[in-house]
Amino acid sequence: MRSLKREIASISDRQWTVLLSLLTMVNMVVLGGLVWLITLQSPGQFLRVLAQAPVTRTPYPTFTPTYTPEPWATPLNTLVPTWTPSVTLTPWPTDTPENTPTRLPATPFRATSTPAPTATSTPEFDYIGTVRQLSACENAGKHHIFAYVKDSLGNSIPGVKMKVSWPGGEGILTTGTKTEDPGLADFAMFKGTYYIEVLDGLSQVVGPISPDIPQAEVCEETGNAVANSLFHYSFEVNFTKVR
Repeated sequence: MRSLKREIASISDRQWTVLLSLLTMVNMVVLGGLVWLITLQSPGQFLRVLAQAPVTRTPYPTFTPTYTPEPWATPLNTLVPTWTPSVTLTPWPTDTPENTPTRLPATPFRATSTPAPTATSTPEFDYIGTVRQLSACENAGKHHIFAYVKDSLGNSIPGVKMKVSWPGGEGILTTGTKTEDPGLADFAMFKGTYYIEVLDGLSQVVGPISPDIPQAEVCEETGNAVANSLFHYSFEVNFTKVR
């Protein structure tokens, strides 16, 4: 308190004048705002807003359901009495036929049906292909595709073109260039994956075919240790013309 009194006593007259002027100005601003709010901004509406009291909500009545059974309703657990006939019915007399006709055995009826012709399905391709890996003794260290083209009766067809493709390239083969079989053409493979198809018609594509098999198979007949080995595998492909 003493320090507060000393602080107050140390305020000069000029400082007191400035402080009182500021307080007077604040009071004038507050009073001016109240006068503007009351007189200029619909004083009647302002008073009505101030005098309006919050509405008290009326609670909804509590509904208590009641159930009155219908007069025609019958409890489910009521037993139905057993009906007892009061009159004994007398059955009608049975008529006895005078003559019983003799029925001849019926001759069975045999319907003659004509079998429907069997529908012949049209092949999807002109040439269908199969592939087989050669054994170690058949291969003897080669790395080829041996492709045969034959008709539906197994006869070799010369002069048929085939395409061998691999990533980055392709080659064309023609049957009839080998003395072993007029329907044969061969292709030497190296590393990679190969596909083969017939060009003279719609053909199945046979593949993937690859000599990259990391396994060695010895031919027991010749003692060839690399008859089938890595990059030395061969395959036989047979194309059959079906249409």
